[in-house]
Amino acid sequence: MNITIRSFFDDKLVGACGIRIDQHRPWVGEIGYFVDNAYQRQGIATEAVRQLEKICFGTLKLQRIVILMDIRNLASEQVAMKCGYEKEGIAKRIHRIGKEYYDCFVYAKTR
Repeated sequence: MNITIRSFFDDKLVGACGIRIDQHRPWVGEIGYFVDNAYQRQGIATEAVRQLEKICFGTLKLQRIVILMDIRNLASEQVAMKCGYEKEGIAKRIHRIGKEYYDCFVYAKTR
């Protein structure tokens, strides 16, 4: 499920977010999000995570939500912490950009 994020003030597309259900563990979802640079640090990603969480735990009845973020993305880590997600560790070389692989922090919340 993918959702666009629009600015409430000027109805512009400012980012996107989504939920991916693990096909082998259908009680586990991973949420992801991004916000255009011009709209960062306004609480948009934090609100997107809170809304996705309502869908995951409410509508979809998931038991666990995971957020993975590149260890260099400190802003995304702040979003996860603000929303009450617990840092579980580091997933080595799980994120790929072009031909390079990067480590990600694993944050999660359970019902």
